[in-house]
Amino acid sequence: MKTEETLTPQGALTEGGMHDLLGYQLAQAAILTSEAFTRTVGQPLGLRKVEFTILQLVRANAPVTAARVAKSLAVTTPGVKVWLDQLEQRGLIARERGSVDRRTQDLRITRKGDALVSKALTALLEADREIVRDLTEAERLMLLQLLQKVAHRRKG
Repeated sequence: MKTEETLTPQGALTEGGMHDLLGYQLAQAAILTSEAFTRTVGQPLGLRKVEFTILQLVRANAPVTAARVAKSLAVTTPGVKVWLDQLEQRGLIARERGSVDRRTQDLRITRKGDALVSKALTALLEADREIVRDLTEAERLMLLQLLQKVAHRRKG
């Protein structure tokens, strides 16, 4: 017998063995979060997910180096520098000579970047609450804690 829990959210197809796959369930949930991001931040604020993430990481950890941001995102330093260049050109972050190691550059968020990421974060938190509205507050917190615990397996 097919139950609602073993059918795809749209199309009502049996998930089969995928039902118990973390990656599959994360991908299904990501459809909702991606749509919410596009609707609340991407289109109205002109930010991509990676740009928002970088801005928030810089905002919360300034001064921070490009290498630390890259490591946090599991990308190469040259790869993250492309995004940093674009954010700097838009006046959202600033680079300064490193305070500890003068050979490095510290990243800081600008006032313009701070205002933008603050607005984006507020919108995303509201959108997230709507996505998980069928969960109790305890379930929402548990979901976040469990996902964070899984993500922290990346430590190395």
